[in-house]
Amino acid sequence: MGANISEQILAYIEQAVRDISFGSITLIVQDFRLIQMEKLEKIRLTELPKPENKTGPGNGIRTRIVQSVSGLEYGKVVIQIQSGKITQVERTEKYRVGKLTGLNGDGI
Repeated sequence: MGANISEQILAYIEQAVRDISFGSITLIVQDFRLIQMEKLEKIRLTELPKPENKTGPGNGIRTRIVQSVSGLEYGKVVIQIQSGKITQVERTEKYRVGKLTGLNGDGI
């Protein structure tokens, strides 16, 4: 299954990335659907951001988000941001398993 993320949601995620100088954005996926975004902003008191008009990461982030979420049934994508720039994108995939055989002597 491919990721079907609306332009409005992509724009919202992109703006959240632009608004953070240090921190991360975590995208939560369930049943192949992006259901939640968590925003963690770290404020370094020694490096307070100067008021400026950030141009942000550009359209490349949209492509990377879609690629990272695509095919993900359960899991999360974490976008790490330092000094207002994306430094890392992590994808963690979770698998739902049914009854396991071999536990407590089953299926052996």
